[in-house]
Amino acid sequence: MGILDNIFGNDRVEEAIEQFKDKGEQPKPETQRGEGWESVIDIPGYGNVGLQSFNLFYDQYINRAFKNELEKLKTYREMSLQPEVSDVIEDAVNESTLEDSNGKVLTLDILDKDLATNENIVNNLHKEFEELFERRVNSKEAIWDLLRTYYIDGRVFFEKVIDEKNPKKGILSIKRLPSETIDYIYDPFTGHISAYFQYLKQNTKKPKTLEDVQKAQSKNEIIAFYPEQIGFVNYGIFGKTKYEIFGYLEKAKVPFNQLKLLETSVIIYRIVRAPERLVFRIDTGNMPRDKALKYVEKIKQKMTKKQSYDPTTGQLSQEPEVLSILENYYMPQSADGRGSQIDTVGGNSAGFSELDDIYYFAKKLYRALKYPASRTSAAQERREGDIMFGGNSTGEISRDEVKWAMFLERNQKKFEDEFTDLFLMHLEFKGLKEQYGLNKKKIRAQLTPPSNY
Repeated sequence: MGILDNIFGNDRVEEAIEQFKDKGEQPKPETQRGEGWESVIDIPGYGNVGLQSFNLFYDQYINRAFKNELEKLKTYREMSLQPEVSDVIEDAVNESTLEDSNGKVLTLDILDKDLATNENIVNNLHKEFEELFERRVNSKEAIWDLLRTYYIDGRVFFEKVIDEKNPKKGILSIKRLPSETIDYIYDPFTGHISAYFQYLKQNTKKPKTLEDVQKAQSKNEIIAFYPEQIGFVNYGIFGKTKYEIFGYLEKAKVPFNQLKLLETSVIIYRIVRAPERLVFRIDTGNMPRDKALKYVEKIKQKMTKKQSYDPTTGQLSQEPEVLSILENYYMPQSADGRGSQIDTVGGNSAGFSELDDIYYFAKKLYRALKYPASRTSAAQERREGDIMFGGNSTGEISRDEVKWAMFLERNQKKFEDEFTDLFLMHLEFKGLKEQYGLNKKKIRAQLTPPSNY
């Protein structure tokens, strides 16, 4: 069963995407696109992307790139289940969705001074803002979910839902879409996304152009969306093209795997080396060597009980396939007037006393996640926080706490931009955007800044 098999449900939402056409504030490409190409791969005639070999390149690279993205998402999600990574992500999301003194996660900030003096407009804007984000979107729950998906997947998509029969109602709600199913095409010359689409069938070939998108939709292979219909926030680090998105967890992959391997090896070492073992010297009399070995093996099969350690679950089992442990030793002993003997081999319980490698890679993992070292247990992990700001014990803030807060604020701003666009589109449907002359320079949706002390 493929990774896409369990993703799609049967309930398809079929809002009229025509209502979204030309909504929002996308600048006209010809006014600011310049003359350069944003992606080396898409430059005509560069490398293997000449016009004659474009189709071959597309089949070998672009379609494969989406499969690579699915594997990347799978890796990120497996990492997010581990305690260290899970705790960091939860802290990042919780601190990015703090409530202000009024219990609000998201507030409206009116930037234009003239607009702020018009009490009637201000009241109407706050009323519409509360209606959209508090009642329709349920911002406390929705934003937490969007941010968590963003920090795990490195991207998040959500659909802006309207009433196709009466779009003047504005945005009715937003619906997060699974990252595994959403793809897009963009103009490599302008860098703007031309269309989003959601795959409905496994192994569907990625459309190359808008015409291909329409054909695939007519075959019920995808659901197509206008760019304004989808909210899209990504971590902002790309590979060779804008289809290759590297998320927050990307830099932590290497130290995460190293730490995981070391922890497993320590557990195995502890179990294998710590307990005592028995050495059985079996009296084989005057048996020939081959027959003596077979006899010893027969005795061994009667007396032994193997256990195994599964590093994926951390449990011991009686199955010997993974890694057999706790084995005794069986040795034939020729007849020399003595009977069989049983000796002991002492164990080594120092497996957990030398963990410097574990501490090193744990520290490296937290650094890759930009997490403040001062929040981890300095006594247990033998490390301390960075230089402290402030001159007294009650008011100082560690440098890594400030860096962490700045990192969270930078990511908050990406969502603030997207929520501002969402609110402006809501006002546009209701006819208030043009009436009040609103744009992103005059109003802004704002998340509560994270606390760094």
